[in-house]
Amino acid sequence: MNLIQKWKDAGLSNDFVFSKVMIDPKICQEVIQRVLPELKIDHIKLPNSQEEINFAPDAKGVRFDVFTRDTKNNCYDIEMQVADEKDLLKRARYYQAMTSLDSYEKGKNYQEANNSYVIFFCCFDPLGLGLQQYTIHRHVDESPEHIADDGTTTIFLNIPSLRKDVNQPLQKFLDVIANRKVDSDDHFIVQLKERVTFVKHNKKWRAEYMRLSLYEMDRRHGLKVARQEGIEEGKEEAILQVTSLFVKQQLPKENIIANLKEAYDLTDEEAEQYYKRCLK
Repeated sequence: MNLIQKWKDAGLSNDFVFSKVMIDPKICQEVIQRVLPELKIDHIKLPNSQEEINFAPDAKGVRFDVFTRDTKNNCYDIEMQVADEKDLLKRARYYQAMTSLDSYEKGKNYQEANNSYVIFFCCFDPLGLGLQQYTIHRHVDESPEHIADDGTTTIFLNIPSLRKDVNQPLQKFLDVIANRKVDSDDHFIVQLKERVTFVKHNKKWRAEYMRLSLYEMDRRHGLKVARQEGIEEGKEEAILQVTSLFVKQQLPKENIIANLKEAYDLTDEEAEQYYKRCLK
């Protein structure tokens, strides 16, 4: 599918569209409130989209889809995860670490550290247990019912799930992401759909999406080429080692050529070249 068509078809499950929708502070705050109804959030700071954080030159950086804080300085990282890369738990741990680092300022009491929330909206069942929502806290192994409250909360939401175990306002938001039918009696859902339309008609953001998509395609192609070159390099080294062993064993040339052709699917000319290189 070409990029223009992908942009036309993109909805909230597209991480780029999602991040542009969520930089609207009113929408972002309402989404957080629906995911965490027990919190009373009176205001959040202007959310940052695709924010990169690098705390050290030799450390792995992180790019948050959406990052914001509330007036109590609690941190919220909100992610849209389309593909299952099988690394979600460890990614979440790293994101929690990044959101927490600047909470421990020099001279500040540990007890004053803010709370951090990492929220993943997943287009698949993130842990494969069939649940619609996975809320993760630390607990004591010897007493599993005891939560070790270190101020971190990680939430994975299973968008395709039809269990409807979450609160109704959150369910409506998940239904919008999944393109399921949603009653229009919810004013926020109306605002949300209008925001999506606004994002899709923004020419600057459309151009940014095209540029980032092309960059990602080029990067992946480069990685694929590099990986293939690595495979070929490893294969060549293996052939040379085997050929050298055959030569040292003083096997007849015709036997060496025949073995190389069969084992590595080589032509007569290619096998001959490996043989000659090992005679030097």
